[in-house]
Amino acid sequence: MKTTKHTNKKYLEEAELINSRLAMIGFFALIHNYVITGWVIPGFF
Repeated sequence: MKTTKHTNKKYLEEAELINSRLAMIGFFALIHNYVITGWVIPGFF
């Protein structure tokens, strides 16, 4: 049985774009949480 690998360049570009946007939202939330509370992860320790 032979399998072929289908890659859609537009799909991969959109996936990377969404991934980078979500990472920046998480980083933004982390920085603002630290500024407001002084803790990186509130509730730990």
